[in-house]
Amino acid sequence: MILRSIAVGVSLLAVAASPALAADTWHWGSIRSADHAGRAAGTVVTDGSGYRIKGRLYDLPHRAGCSWLTFRWRKLDGHTGYRTFHTCVDSKPLAFSFTVGPMHGIEGKLCRGTAKKATGRCSLYEGVWAEGG
Repeated sequence: MILRSIAVGVSLLAVAASPALAADTWHWGSIRSADHAGRAAGTVVTDGSGYRIKGRLYDLPHRAGCSWLTFRWRKLDGHTGYRTFHTCVDSKPLAFSFTVGPMHGIEGKLCRGTAKKATGRCSLYEGVWAEGG
């Protein structure tokens, strides 16, 4: 009887410790600015209410200016969302993370600019994640 109780307790602990649902992860990048002085890469992870976009934005050393990364995504209601990150520090990448709700797809564009705004030398928008692959 004691052994049965121990076995039941161990199985309950094993079930409680295992994840209920494993999150799906997709890798994206490298997105590069037109002059190749900026670069970004990362992952998209499913979360309970949408998607978490994570990544690192690099500003290559010995290049003038800053790197600007803009994401745009198409929401299920047809509207478009935007999020922008920038860094001027060439010695350390900028780590970023943000969450978006349900969407059809997300893409990113990397530009060069000043500390205040993107001014040009942009890549085209590149796919980060899309519904259905």
